[in-house]
Amino acid sequence: MDVTADEIRALVNRDTDGTPVTSVYLNTDGAQLPRAADYEARLDGLLRDVRATAEGLSEAHGKAVQADAEAINRWVRDEFERGDVRGLALFSSGGELFERAEVAESVRNIARVQDSPYVVPLQVLLGRHSHIALAIIQRDRTRVLRYQLGRLEEYLEVESDVHGQHDQGGWSQARYQRGIAHEVLHHMKDTDDVLLKLHESQPIEALVVGGAHVEATDFAKSLHPWLQEVLHGEPLSLDANAGHDEIMERLAQVEQELVSERRSGLLQRLAAGQGQAEKDARGLRAVIEATNEKRVEVLFVVEGAGEPGYQSETGALALHESEAAAYGGAVRRVPDVIDEIIEEAVKARAHIELFRDPVRLDGHPVAALLRF
Repeated sequence: MDVTADEIRALVNRDTDGTPVTSVYLNTDGAQLPRAADYEARLDGLLRDVRATAEGLSEAHGKAVQADAEAINRWVRDEFERGDVRGLALFSSGGELFERAEVAESVRNIARVQDSPYVVPLQVLLGRHSHIALAIIQRDRTRVLRYQLGRLEEYLEVESDVHGQHDQGGWSQARYQRGIAHEVLHHMKDTDDVLLKLHESQPIEALVVGGAHVEATDFAKSLHPWLQEVLHGEPLSLDANAGHDEIMERLAQVEQELVSERRSGLLQRLAAGQGQAEKDARGLRAVIEATNEKRVEVLFVVEGAGEPGYQSETGALALHESEAAAYGGAVRRVPDVIDEIIEEAVKARAHIELFRDPVRLDGHPVAALLRF
């Protein structure tokens, strides 16, 4: 699976028919774990925890989770090819490994068995990265590249038959030059179509245009309005055959700019709403209430923050058992109510922004901008 908001939402909403889901995140970073045996040893420890959890379940669910452990173990040892993969997310239910994500970013080793896939680490990854497209344009050839989650790929190369210049004068030369200009415009339109299809299939958060100044500037001006909306900055001076490392460095810088701009804007909105209950919620209790009312538009979370809590049969969350019981139905204890808030936010299509420390949230582990 691609790590996108839509894919994560589909994962959370997957119907499991009540069978537990085993979620395993495994760090496979070759810089930290040079041998396969190194990350396989970590996997063994995670699967021991999974099997221990299975022993505390009903017989049917216990067997299903044991089968999950075997399926995950078998896939990692027999089918996984590391390459540039630095992190794995594996999801299994009833012994079927039904989804996996392979990313070029390291992840924390985590194993969870619960009613639905555990997606918080995927949200962490998504919050730190952007989907960026780069078009390095020439008059007759364009390289279209994608940059996402630390991985750069050549998406497509667009080539067009554009005639070369010549030095003959007169009326025929003028007509010939107009023909060339038309061919160049057609090439730019072809490139625009490719980028538009990419944007429609998986929204681009930033489009970067590079190449020789004249061609890149003309192309940026001719973009479809939807692509104009995500065009980032001025065209970059980039050679058509620029190498992997140079492009990675340029796009990593663009990504950092995007993350900083996005967070700054959202935090300004949060600051503007302070003290206005209809606009924001601060602190765990207020955010739980907003989550239960399905009012969260943007959720701010401090990475690693956690707090046990409760959930009623109606789905409502609470910090205390009696508060959950007031919503009706049976009550279950949840190991981390913040994880539950994040998963509810994913289902509600809220944007999730994660921070490394609580300073940006005035010491609170969570805060939210509200829809209404």
